[in-house]
Amino acid sequence: MQDLLEQAVAAYEAGEACVLCTVVRLDGSGYGQSGARLFLSETGDRAGFISGGCLEKDLCRRVWDATAAGPKLIAFDTAGNSVDVPRYNTGCEGVVYVFCQRINDREAGVIRRILHAYTSGQEIRLLTVYRSDSVYAEIGDTVLIDNDGNSHQTNINTLVRIRQHSQSPHAYSSQTTAAIIDKLQSANRNSSFALQDSNGDVIEAAIEIISPPRSLVIFGSGDDVIPVSTASVALDWRVTVVGHRAELTQPKRFPGAEVLCGTMHVIAEELLVRGTHFSDSADVVIMTHD
Repeated sequence: MQDLLEQAVAAYEAGEACVLCTVVRLDGSGYGQSGARLFLSETGDRAGFISGGCLEKDLCRRVWDATAAGPKLIAFDTAGNSVDVPRYNTGCEGVVYVFCQRINDREAGVIRRILHAYTSGQEIRLLTVYRSDSVYAEIGDTVLIDNDGNSHQTNINTLVRIRQHSQSPHAYSSQTTAAIIDKLQSANRNSSFALQDSNGDVIEAAIEIISPPRSLVIFGSGDDVIPVSTASVALDWRVTVVGHRAELTQPKRFPGAEVLCGTMHVIAEELLVRGTHFSDSADVVIMTHD
């Protein structure tokens, strides 16, 4: 995901028109689960996926017109029923709801916050409004909560900066806001929900819990480390290879990994002091020759 988001920000900063498509809801079964993303630029650059390849071609064809006037929710019925046209007889037997939005200043800011949390090893919670009849929220509004309990909102007109980790948080400006924040804080997985505001109007939103990449530190740099590192990098893990033999501990042997050469117990102590490589979710593999 990091590469996709970095590519999206780079294209936007280069002045290209670009769109980000995210699976926000899945009714039934499907290949791309909630949170699956696809990025597309006007020059044809593309990254990510929303399915196993069944829906991407049609999405890329439709998305530019669909988002010309603003964010758009597009539904794909993979069971072949008439939810949206055309029909997709893929056998997944689900309805995939994809939220598509052009990247502007606001969206680029959200992406940068996600990238910062992702690269600094923090979990972040993201809520995106994809349907709304309410005066309290517009389609495309977002709420982010970081590890420190800070919430950052874009455009939800009743939401202002609120510190959530306090035992006595600031008073919410409406029950609707409180309900939105509560849904985001209490979620334990990617999901979507609908709620009614005080006027009885409906807001539908998707919740994502975006965890940082898993950390793997490998001690050893022999030939048998290469496939372990390669597979882990392919899984989007953060891989560090530590070795003491300069002829083997070369970055070209371990593409995508951080490669450190030196006395291994000294490097281990340095990594502990830095505090960026070892955590409760980190894995350590010792593959030294002896």
